[in-house]
Amino acid sequence: MEDSVSLVELNNGVVGGYYRVQSESAAICVAARAGSSFEPPGKYGLAHLVEHMLFKGNEYFESGELDRLVELSGGEANAYTTREVIMVCAESVPESIVRVSQALAKALSAKVMREDEFEAEKKVVIAEARGYQSSPEALIFRLAAQSVWGDSYLGRPIEGYPETLESLSVEDAMEYKVRGFSSERVSVAVVGSISRDDALNAIRSFEGLEPLGGLIEPTPVNPSTSRIVEERDVEAAYIALSIPMPPRYVVKSLLPQLRGFIFNLEAGATSILFRKLREEKPLAYSYTVDSQLTSWGGTLSIVALEVRRDSVEEAIGELEAAVDEASRGGLDDEEWRAGRRRLYRFLTRREAISNTERADNLAASLLLYREPLTSERLVEETLKSEWTLPLPKARGVAVIV
Repeated sequence: MEDSVSLVELNNGVVGGYYRVQSESAAICVAARAGSSFEPPGKYGLAHLVEHMLFKGNEYFESGELDRLVELSGGEANAYTTREVIMVCAESVPESIVRVSQALAKALSAKVMREDEFEAEKKVVIAEARGYQSSPEALIFRLAAQSVWGDSYLGRPIEGYPETLESLSVEDAMEYKVRGFSSERVSVAVVGSISRDDALNAIRSFEGLEPLGGLIEPTPVNPSTSRIVEERDVEAAYIALSIPMPPRYVVKSLLPQLRGFIFNLEAGATSILFRKLREEKPLAYSYTVDSQLTSWGGTLSIVALEVRRDSVEEAIGELEAAVDEASRGGLDDEEWRAGRRRLYRFLTRREAISNTERADNLAASLLLYREPLTSERLVEETLKSEWTLPLPKARGVAVIV
């Protein structure tokens, strides 16, 4: 039955889930609790570098061979790193999903990294980190987290710093990968036009992962909001208003309200931020909302990009007003509120959700909450919920001028 999740736990401790969606593709996502928050002191950027090395040469594949195999199977693969998770996903034509899953499983279980490829990829990641530091549009998101959590694992950039990346060795990366992808820290989700047997075979591809002992849990930290001003002599300013969030298990019951809150703030020309920053006062070129939740705390950042330099303080005031308005459910106008829910329903309709997004949500919920939370269920619960959200008054501010 569509949307009905079947669960399986492999003998090595890997948790898997799958459900069928009538479509022209199937997707698999593997979540490992190995994000940047687990990095040893001074080895910042290690998790992100390990993510890059998953697609490089090992005892099973030559460099680039994994990407070629997935593409020639009629699909594409990608990966990303958060503060808590490394996520690896692939979406393909349905008949190739088992083959693709087996290839990903080999890459994740590999215990060899080639030093020459490691050093070459490290240079790529260092260049990426320098690029984030030199781009105001990228840097503002990093300063946003820092304005709430300071120089802690919740405030430092996920990609690390050029100087900490430079000091990393292939041995550092291999040990981190082996421990991070230890089987008890991994979940697998398969979604799409697949049979039960194919889904099970795809998940069972990961029986080769071993329980090799995990990474050290970070020590909880308390938020300490501050105002950060970075002078870059840019033509337009960049601003972030950031709100500390409690650990994800506390936020779990509020996820539908949080989604509604964010939607009312930023989505479309009837959103609160569009009205305040574009229609009523032309203060900023664009804006976005960034939400990062972890097991130790999180950050909700409202970012305004390319703000008029003579209007920085005014724009900060409008961001504060927008957050307060959204936390109360938005405009005190029933027609607007009903219309916003209709727009949400349209933008989250079944055909607008990719199978990769579905598998990503399912893998993350299995790993972090130990229960299945499908994209469809989250949409349904969001529509049923009140779009109000209690938020702390302490807020960090970051400005690049």
